[in-house]
Amino acid sequence: MTRSRPPRHRVLPLTVGGVLASVALALVGCATTASPRASTPAVTSPPEQPRPPFAFSPSDEAFLDSVQRGSFRFLWEGANPATGLVPDRASNPSIASVAGVGFQLSALPIGVERGWITREQGLLRASLILRSLAADPAIRKAGFFQHFIDAPTGGVHKGSLEHVVSTIDSALLFCGVLTASAYFGPELAPQADALFAAADFTFFRSGDEAGNVWQRKFISLGWKPASLEDASGAGSLLPYSWVDSGCEHRLVAFLGACAPDPAKRLEAADYYRLRRTLGRTGNDPVVWFPYSGALFVNQFSHCWINYAAMGPDNPAVAGFTPERRARVDWWENSRRMTLLHQRKAMDYAPSLRTLGPDAWGFTASDCPGGYCVPGVFPEPLAMPGATPLIDYAVERPKDDPGDGTVAPYAAGTSIMFDPARSVAALRHLASLAGPDGRPLIWHDPATGGYGFADAINLDRGWASDDFVAIDQGPMLVAIENARSGLVWRLFHSHPYVRAGTERLGLPRP
Repeated sequence: MTRSRPPRHRVLPLTVGGVLASVALALVGCATTASPRASTPAVTSPPEQPRPPFAFSPSDEAFLDSVQRGSFRFLWEGANPATGLVPDRASNPSIASVAGVGFQLSALPIGVERGWITREQGLLRASLILRSLAADPAIRKAGFFQHFIDAPTGGVHKGSLEHVVSTIDSALLFCGVLTASAYFGPELAPQADALFAAADFTFFRSGDEAGNVWQRKFISLGWKPASLEDASGAGSLLPYSWVDSGCEHRLVAFLGACAPDPAKRLEAADYYRLRRTLGRTGNDPVVWFPYSGALFVNQFSHCWINYAAMGPDNPAVAGFTPERRARVDWWENSRRMTLLHQRKAMDYAPSLRTLGPDAWGFTASDCPGGYCVPGVFPEPLAMPGATPLIDYAVERPKDDPGDGTVAPYAAGTSIMFDPARSVAALRHLASLAGPDGRPLIWHDPATGGYGFADAINLDRGWASDDFVAIDQGPMLVAIENARSGLVWRLFHSHPYVRAGTERLGLPRP
């Protein structure tokens, strides 16, 4: 998943002092339950570990309501009136990302339930969005969508951004489609379900273009047309595949198992075949993604899949032994990765003063140099009995804290895993002010603002003045799940999702 690059940023005369780095970050320890073979640890947590939805104080409820309202205002008011499509970023209203539209569709039930719009308004907007997506076949291939499309028309965009049919961005869109279908029921379901049912996941299975044999038969990241004159005609799969079990990878494979047409459906083996490279954060094992240490790769699938209510999965249903695929509680896995990001923010805080106990989360965002994707990694863990490349990655990446830029959605979306520190971080970021006393990245929804701008860097005296759909969207949805579990309930109530969950041998939340 990528975003369009920011067209501008502003430099501020910041006088904010550095964040105190002397405050200790207390990591919550978790018990590790051994799998059938002690050499292959499972990722589990003790039963007393609190899980969402969480209880918040009245003060925190009011604050979170304001954060959500700001994100919703952007997704609602920023949408193109002709198509209903929200732009990828506020500064470029002509380009929409279908991933952002997926979050936009998921936001509509939240807006109705929170009383910000009426149900009729939400239904009309959802129907307009779906009609716009279905109008031009040139933006689709095998039922999947181009990553970026023209917001005013819903057709192929004329800009310089990529023209690629993206499996992950389409997956994020489909999650929103299924969520809206479940919420608005018979008035929208035929329109929404037809859009998802058209997606042929098997079309994207990689072959020779993937290069190495061990990379084949996975789902490709996307498909590129040979010519924009016939954008849905001839073309080729990208030479990159979803091989590892990161959030994006699992989300694509999970939805593939939900496809209603067996001829277009993925099998349980496609989900469990994704590699589970083991590492360690402190004394706790984790599964980690070797090609990006950004926090969002541990977040996005949780916006819809209620892993918090599932517990450890069981790769044995697809024939995998514990040595090759550890049993994983994916909610606990992301909680541990969130703690890793908090701890490493403290490690780097002495030299990068934006970071601190209430400013953490290395993730994709705008930055003073344009667009940055910093990341941090756990310590690799040996996997006796597993096969290199086939079962785990051999790369040993090093931490890249970037320039210290912090994006509010990193901590905001982490509220599903660590509510107290997430709320503290959001309050801290909202309080940052310049010499004139005005907030640097908080735009009060009570006076028409969209909440948090994209990112901030105190070292460089820089703050974004832009708003990005794939940042506002996950923060809005994650906060709602942490407060009420609404989006989780809707998504898992859809019959396609219920059937896919059963095919994967996962417990129904």
